[in-house]
Amino acid sequence: MNLKPVKLPTLLLVTASPLVRAFFEKMIDKLEDYALIITSSKLETFEYLEKTYISFIVVDEKTPNLDLTSFCTEIRKFRGHDHTPILIITSHLKKSFTRSLIKAGATDFLREPLDKDEFMLRMEMAGDVMQTQAKVSILTTRLSLEKTTPPSLEKRSFLDDRATRLIHDALSEKTALALILLKIDQYDQILKARGENVAHALTLDFEDHLQKLMRAQDLFYNQNQGKFAIFLPKTSHKASEFIAENIQEYLDAEIFSAGNIRFTLTVSMGIATLEQTGDVTKNDTINLERLLNGATTCLNQAKEKKNTIISYLNKTGEPS
Repeated sequence: MNLKPVKLPTLLLVTASPLVRAFFEKMIDKLEDYALIITSSKLETFEYLEKTYISFIVVDEKTPNLDLTSFCTEIRKFRGHDHTPILIITSHLKKSFTRSLIKAGATDFLREPLDKDEFMLRMEMAGDVMQTQAKVSILTTRLSLEKTTPPSLEKRSFLDDRATRLIHDALSEKTALALILLKIDQYDQILKARGENVAHALTLDFEDHLQKLMRAQDLFYNQNQGKFAIFLPKTSHKASEFIAENIQEYLDAEIFSAGNIRFTLTVSMGIATLEQTGDVTKNDTINLERLLNGATTCLNQAKEKKNTIISYLNKTGEPS
């Protein structure tokens, strides 16, 4: 009988700090059957990614000569590391910082000073990330309403495991969860007339405006090509409609810019709630798919009318 070698879960730590190194050496001893590899440079890290089975990657933002954004982007190009969890050790979690790194491929963040309980929690959550993100990345491509997608500066649409955790929490705690899918009505026209650079700059300005309207508990994703996903925890159908109306009213009154070019924009929105689309007998990933499908159905119809909000009202797939 031929026995295949067992691949132990292996954490790759990128740091030049003796304190960070000592922390992880101590913590890895608490995890059964885990291996630890420590590097201090991009070149050394990439050598291990090419030759060694790596299941988790932790990167210290203070590592010398390491640009985190390009580093995460390059990691994602390695075969087999499309969805490997990448945790960033950082002392600050500004939205612009986390947003740029998540877009580049980071999965989550470990705050400094390092805490053993937080580390164990992040490791536990990361255990399902590879499967979850692989499935979710397939689901999110269905958000694209165009049959063909033009080349973009933003290479991919994404959700991350936070969306699935919201589904899990809402089902287990029996609380409400709403999803708003939003599309800039003029995006395709601007892309065609002004080009990719202008459309991309406009999307970033639009995103900054939209972020100001989000509550602390809301989960917000730029889905590229002028589309956005907004998850609203503990928010009923009626409340989500009220929030969507407020977003629409605010955006209608704003002036958006791409360099020295100014635009007025309108948006179309589709709304669905987990209460309407969910099935407690199904797993979190399937329920996320059902919620996305419900909101997408409504957004498709809203786009036909422009500057319209359409809500999913029942479990038969009928929008209002």
